[in-house]
Amino acid sequence: MKIVNYDTKKYPFLNLVSDLYDCPLTKLDSHDKKEKLALGKDTHTPFHKTFYKKIDNGWEEFETLYRSFVKEVIFPMFEDDVLLFQTLPNIRFQRPKAKAVYLWHCDGDDDHRHPPGEINVFLPLTKCNESNTMWVESIPGLGDFQPLIMDYGQFFIGYLNRCRHGNKTNETSDTRVSFDFRVVPGFAYDEKFEGKTATANLEFKVGQYYDKMEREETSKTFNSKQNSDKGLKR
Repeated sequence: MKIVNYDTKKYPFLNLVSDLYDCPLTKLDSHDKKEKLALGKDTHTPFHKTFYKKIDNGWEEFETLYRSFVKEVIFPMFEDDVLLFQTLPNIRFQRPKAKAVYLWHCDGDDDHRHPPGEINVFLPLTKCNESNTMWVESIPGLGDFQPLIMDYGQFFIGYLNRCRHGNKTNETSDTRVSFDFRVVPGFAYDEKFEGKTATANLEFKVGQYYDKMEREETSKTFNSKQNSDKGLKR
């Protein structure tokens, strides 16, 4: 598990997403329920709907940027010549006095049912502090939860299929906005895995939950010096 830097000028996720809203992302808030939301209900705010409506209507600029990021930044971190990746990322909004995701979990548990080969990427568009970020354990079952203290221009990559993670209540006045998505190196892809996503009922297969790229598609231009391991700040 590590925190990695990337070039926000080359991959300007914040600029694209900010244009969808009429105020800074950190000030997005609503009167929607903020306590004890069930799985799937924590992604139904007006802000989620705005983002996914744009995606559903065909957002070529964003889709191209996302695929380029996976191809040029994420794929070169793996040795396998094939990488499966979540077709589009999830977006999360952790509003003041709320959580982005309410259930502490690991992705492979009975509620989420993700295949064991997945690796998680967490990419914030706003500053993450102890109160409004994701907390993760370093080894499955160890319970040594630590906050991902990060800035825009960094992402976390780790194995959260078995490591538990979750949110505490955001006690700040700023909303945390972030993407998360999953990738699977080719050797770890199980075509016979029969599970489906808990909310959208998609199969974990290429053409449904995943897309796929092969090594000859990847760029060799990613600057490995940017890819420094920042560790988990404690």
